[in-house]
Amino acid sequence: MELISPGSLSTGLWIWQLSMLVYLGFWVYALIDVLRNEFRGAHERLMWILIILFAPIIGTFLYLSMGRRARKRRDFKPDFHSKNQ
Repeated sequence: MELISPGSLSTGLWIWQLSMLVYLGFWVYALIDVLRNEFRGAHERLMWILIILFAPIIGTFLYLSMGRRARKRRDFKPDFHSKNQ
């Protein structure tokens, strides 16, 4: 049995492994982002989780391009003229 060393693997295999590792990072990031953020609709989070899980390649990039815009934006309206200071 021969050990696999970096010199024995083809360039194509290295590119494939690197691209899958990058994709896995996007996939994990998308799932964590879905779970941590609030959405406007009640079932929107569940819909995105199912899309990411059951259509992994397309679903991940769909969420990262479209789903992040659909999140509820946080209202930040500070009152600098308040006299309660």
